[in-house]
Amino acid sequence: MCLGTVLKSHVPRCCFSKMIALRLRRGETAFRLRVAPEWSNPHDEPHRFIPTAMTKFPPFFLCLAAIAAASPMQPFPLSQVRLGDGIFKDSMDVNRRVLDEIGVERALYCFRFNAKLPTGDAKPLASWATPEPNGAFPGFYESHYLSAISLMSAQTGDAKLREQVNYMVAELAKCQQALGGTYLFASPQEEFDPKRLDGVVWYRMHKLMEGLLAAHRHAGNAEALVVLNKLADWIDAKMKTYGDQLEAVKKVEYGGMTEALENLYSITKNPRHHEMAIAWEQRALMLDRFHKHEDFTEHANTLLAKMVGAARIAEVGKDEYHRVACENFWDLVAGSGQKTYATGGTSVHEGMPGVKALANTQSRMAQETCVSYNLLKVTRSLFHLTGDPKYLDYYERSLFNAILGSQDPESGWKTYYQPLNANTLKDFRSHLTGCYCCNGTGLENPSQYGNTIYSHDDAGIRVNLFIASTVEWPEKGLQLKQTTRFPEEDTSTWIVQAKQAVALEIGIRVPAWCTKGFAIAVNGTAQTIDAKPGSYAVIKRTWKSGDRIACKLPMSFTTYPMPDKQTQLAFLYGPLVMVGDGARPWLGELVGDPAGSNNWLHQLDAWFTPVKSAKLHFTARDGAGRTLRFKPYYQVGGEQFFTGYWDIVKTSTMQDDHNLALGKRTICSSPNPPGVNVECFMRSGKAVDGQYGGSDDWYVKWFPNGMAPQWITVDLGQECNITGTEWFLADEDIKDKVAYSYTVESSIDNQAWKIYDDQSSNKKAARSYPHTGAVKARYMKLTLLTPTGGKEPQIRPKLAEFKIYGSPAAPTERR
Repeated sequence: MCLGTVLKSHVPRCCFSKMIALRLRRGETAFRLRVAPEWSNPHDEPHRFIPTAMTKFPPFFLCLAAIAAASPMQPFPLSQVRLGDGIFKDSMDVNRRVLDEIGVERALYCFRFNAKLPTGDAKPLASWATPEPNGAFPGFYESHYLSAISLMSAQTGDAKLREQVNYMVAELAKCQQALGGTYLFASPQEEFDPKRLDGVVWYRMHKLMEGLLAAHRHAGNAEALVVLNKLADWIDAKMKTYGDQLEAVKKVEYGGMTEALENLYSITKNPRHHEMAIAWEQRALMLDRFHKHEDFTEHANTLLAKMVGAARIAEVGKDEYHRVACENFWDLVAGSGQKTYATGGTSVHEGMPGVKALANTQSRMAQETCVSYNLLKVTRSLFHLTGDPKYLDYYERSLFNAILGSQDPESGWKTYYQPLNANTLKDFRSHLTGCYCCNGTGLENPSQYGNTIYSHDDAGIRVNLFIASTVEWPEKGLQLKQTTRFPEEDTSTWIVQAKQAVALEIGIRVPAWCTKGFAIAVNGTAQTIDAKPGSYAVIKRTWKSGDRIACKLPMSFTTYPMPDKQTQLAFLYGPLVMVGDGARPWLGELVGDPAGSNNWLHQLDAWFTPVKSAKLHFTARDGAGRTLRFKPYYQVGGEQFFTGYWDIVKTSTMQDDHNLALGKRTICSSPNPPGVNVECFMRSGKAVDGQYGGSDDWYVKWFPNGMAPQWITVDLGQECNITGTEWFLADEDIKDKVAYSYTVESSIDNQAWKIYDDQSSNKKAARSYPHTGAVKARYMKLTLLTPTGGKEPQIRPKLAEFKIYGSPAAPTERR
């Protein structure tokens, strides 16, 4: 019997409908199987079965090995993994509170509104989630909410969340029935007219489909699949009406329609669902280029959503063409580091950067959180396909930084962009009034932290991430409980519970960053295992209840330079990005000499000194003797200034101008309520960050919400000897020659105020407005009044910077 016949007789036909090759990746033997034309992907050129490498094994053995190796790693269902106490469970619990604050009724509002069903007492969510005509993209954020409560119900086993999922799906089914029986959306069908595709409706449709899929797969809701199948029939009919116009439809951001349809196909096995998934692809535009190791750039999250779909086709159908394209794409973007920041994130102003084009881009509009979310999806699929630990090294770094760091630990607000420049702020936005794309993906991230901690194959279980958790493997009668305080501590332990003794492998990942002192022991006995960084330490034995594994994972400091500017770099401690805490007048520079053998850059572990009172906090001094404090990026919360990337210079040219306001806490009159900055370009803290930016850089200015009068107060943190103030207009107002009237006031307690500078009758337009005078104060307030001369402002004032000069008061002078 020939190998082709063996394969055909032992493997379901569906496994080959999209497969042009199988690759054995274990040991030193590698081979490729090319399938006969009748089994090949209809989109690929026909080819004959040609073995491309010889092996010493008989054909039947090869067949079985290849089948096993085609999908070497399987994820555990999210419901079989429970998080233990630690930073990830804390983050998940904060997100659970966020989900409760949103609530199912508000998440249903736009769907009911569009279906002309009663909305009850519910209030609509704001910004993009507002019903039309005021809302830009109603329904997408609410669909993320459905995904999030479905994922969270599986991850926690919370019965209340499961009830919410069931209720929301039942109400969506009512909306579908009211809309004719198949169509379901938060906007009218007319928006799908190819001449009206200005509201990224297919992007939003993808989110709804994924929400229903999550309800079915993770919360076990059968009705969700019924609703989704009906909706897929409507989508099928709509796609057919497009005809040749479908290519024009794809010019508008359409999200992950390929992903959603291929995920549906993985459940239904309906070949039409797979055909629809393929129809949304753009092979010639991008996949063929990645297949040939060529670069391709466009709107970053559009590209990533397409690649998630390609990765799912590779994973679901074991499709070689899609796998190779995804691997090459991933290597270009993440594996090589040519397009990713130290955190693992990428994108600049929502665009995908070119190869080695990252230097000086780490601004307020860098690394969109949605892009990180989707890049992790691609990474996860590639790991499942290949079992290669290199994907987990990247996954871990992005998870501990770009994902864990995307949620404010107190409010639960989520980031849109994640800047890494000097004296910067994270772009946190409200989950009730700032309902943007990254707020939606942000709801899902903490709801599924457990999905890649463990994986398994026929040989045993693999521990991929060091996160306190417990995994159940009922097929083996095995439970593995991981106890760790990583990364606050560099150890982790696992306790085995088994119904009966079971022989299998337990592999502990040895991270690529763990280059010094990795050690592992079983029941107190050190194990001698040749496990290099970037591989697994695999222990094969018969396991019984009570067996204990312990490992040590020492972390070291390293630098992560920009790919196109080696003297612009970030610092890593193990997988953690360490950022400069607070703001400083020398904007992101450190004095040092990369070429000097005795330079601190070559002695990082000695350069960083631990702060005993705070976990993972360190101090350091640069070549100019300037003291800095560092902490992990994930610990940075709202209104906390930090610096991610540093320019290494031999000699500093920046001087301290004694601006006391730099990096201090601010509160403002707008938007309402005071101090709550819903929109990132209204964030008043940007008026004290030491940066000015260009006329189009919303992210380095404070935009008061509306016309004057508006005020901003700076809390200096302690009583100070004030000697002067100066505030600066943004470029637009300078160009328009707007003359603002204003007052500056001082206060000790933020209650009683004294006039420091009264310019309420000012008629002079200027770039900046300085004033000198001696006063003791902790709080300084700038109030912008209605202009009294010059041009009237177009919309609202734009404040680039508010400086306060002086020095802290001596201890004996403080009140």
